[in-house]
Amino acid sequence: MTPEASSAHAAGEAPADVIVVGAGIAGAVAARRLHDAGARVLVLDKARGVGGRMATRRLGEATLDHGAQFFTAPGELLTAMVDDWQRAGVVVPWFEGRLLPTGGRAADGHPRWRGRDGMTSVAKHLLDPVAVRTSARVTALRVIEANGIQAWSVETEDGLAARARQVVLTPPVPQTLAVLQAGGVVLHAADADVLGEAAYHPCLALLAVLDGPSGLPAPGILRPAGEPIEVVTDNQLKGISRVPALTVHAGPHASAELWDAPDDVVVSTLLGALPRLIAEPRPEAVQVQRWRYARPVAVVPEPFRVLRDLPPAVLAGDIFDGPLVGGAARSGWVAAGVLLGD
Repeated sequence: MTPEASSAHAAGEAPADVIVVGAGIAGAVAARRLHDAGARVLVLDKARGVGGRMATRRLGEATLDHGAQFFTAPGELLTAMVDDWQRAGVVVPWFEGRLLPTGGRAADGHPRWRGRDGMTSVAKHLLDPVAVRTSARVTALRVIEANGIQAWSVETEDGLAARARQVVLTPPVPQTLAVLQAGGVVLHAADADVLGEAAYHPCLALLAVLDGPSGLPAPGILRPAGEPIEVVTDNQLKGISRVPALTVHAGPHASAELWDAPDDVVVSTLLGALPRLIAEPRPEAVQVQRWRYARPVAVVPEPFRVLRDLPPAVLAGDIFDGPLVGGAARSGWVAAGVLLGD
């Protein structure tokens, strides 16, 4: 951490060495590593809670994961992380094997992990000792100068102007580019070329509390053969909901086609395609979640991106090191390492 960083501060906040934008798994891992190394960290996220696409929602008595459903931990770094999370009691193994369209699983030696109380449990654990502001939508990032030192001003919709020498930027790349542009930041041509190509598949998620058991077989997750449905999960069988409740993810093509359709059309299309369902959704407990940036179309072949010719700014997330939870976690870890000089 540079000595100059300590002179930067956030209006209305304790002084911050690093501002992390985004409280998904990449931002949470980066923020916790920086915090544990002694940095003063401020995390900003537009949502009401932390976790990003590791999202958990309550509908009455039901608890539903409506973003990522599970994760694996290939490699030494992820294995060590998950070991820590398991010791802390925030993750548990759910099932093993790759899901097959036939309803079975193919053994691959990798447990599928879930959050103990939902997928957001991991981010909550990581960010517990870190300063976090939720419902803080970042609208612009500006380069400023104080005492002859360049730094960042991170402005939010509610009037916060947080300042720090260094930033970690973990939102989907188009959102990051938009707030940099809003702050008048001109990227180096090499960065603009690479980041300008970033693209994501959307995902529509249907959440439905049922009037009885779903009829899905244990462990409560199916990957049908082809769209419109990519995966369906029974959150009660998964072990996080007191009552039967489904999460249904549409595939990328169906999500794109139905993106602008009314919710009732999305609901009827996805419910009509559900296999093996023996219960009915409760009409008052059905919701549609739209994930505009659900999964990268292609992964940038580097674990992070340091912006050139600017104050220290590192981009991280699943587009840099893999389109899943594990890739985002690795990206956040190494991004923090860059700022720590590792």
